[in-house]
Amino acid sequence: MFRIQILFVAIFISFMISCSAQVQKKPIEGCSRITGVAGPEDIELVTANGKPNIIISSHNRRTMESIGGLFLLDPNAGVKPENVTLIKTNYPENFRPHGISYAKVKGKDTLAVISHTLREVSPHVVEIFEHDGKNWIHKKTLEDESLTSPNDLFLTESGEIFVSNDHGSPGKKRQLWDNLIRSERADIAYYDGNKFYSLDKPVLLGNGILIRKEAGVEKLYRSVFWEHSLFVYEIQRDEKGFPNLKYLKKIFLGSGPDNILQDGKGDLWVAGHISTWRFLKHASNRENISPSQIFRIDGKTNEVFEVYANEGEEISASSTGLPFQNRLYISQVFEDFILSCPKP
Repeated sequence: MFRIQILFVAIFISFMISCSAQVQKKPIEGCSRITGVAGPEDIELVTANGKPNIIISSHNRRTMESIGGLFLLDPNAGVKPENVTLIKTNYPENFRPHGISYAKVKGKDTLAVISHTLREVSPHVVEIFEHDGKNWIHKKTLEDESLTSPNDLFLTESGEIFVSNDHGSPGKKRQLWDNLIRSERADIAYYDGNKFYSLDKPVLLGNGILIRKEAGVEKLYRSVFWEHSLFVYEIQRDEKGFPNLKYLKKIFLGSGPDNILQDGKGDLWVAGHISTWRFLKHASNRENISPSQIFRIDGKTNEVFEVYANEGEEISASSTGLPFQNRLYISQVFEDFILSCPKP
């Protein structure tokens, strides 16, 4: 989710409109907390060595100067309560993980992670980890000016990376101004394996991103927070394989969408924030709860179903909904637990 220091004054008009936005509760009975992981904003199912595990991006987002890490959750362990363990590896300096994405790239289990270094030069980078059969090893750091404010990313099996920025060029004052005047400057940064490019499809407050094939057609889904919608593009490649995006449609959720994941049937699962104002109040004080929503989008019809919602008393500011077998794992932006629920 976006960094707090940028958003406190942001989109002031929208706050006045939706500051008291509420959700109609849609509970899932039998949920339990998995504790011990600060700010688990993004979670990803990985299959290193052929065994499914969940990797968690963890960082105390109320104290940005703190350092984060990656945690492992084994959903097959059968242990109650479920627990997480820190992945011990050669973490790069200034590691503050945000969005994560996994793929088997050219036969190697690979993880791409957005990190906010807070440095004046390259304040945002993409860190690449590979699994050597036993451990996750940090391999390289990707830096580029197109990483203006990266929020989420998608790694393909060919090694391409599509990065969704939530703002345009860096600088707090400029980014706040963009929000206030509704300037669409949050582009997608594309890495072809050697170099970064901008794809010239800017939006206002980009967020989650996902790529998949539908009937042989490559499509890109992107959360656009301001529009309360997912934007859908067809990826049209030129003779050199460079991706050009053709806008197809938007899928309206009625809530600011966050991370996007796909299940085995091809349905999409998206977390949502219905009230920016309540989200920001929660960011500044955990006592101020913020609504959580999880949506399932039918992979064939794009029909939207709200499968979980609460005012924040069970979990606040949900950021990801990850379905696995008969469970639904719900992560959040700030607090130190994940919710494990029966899959609805």
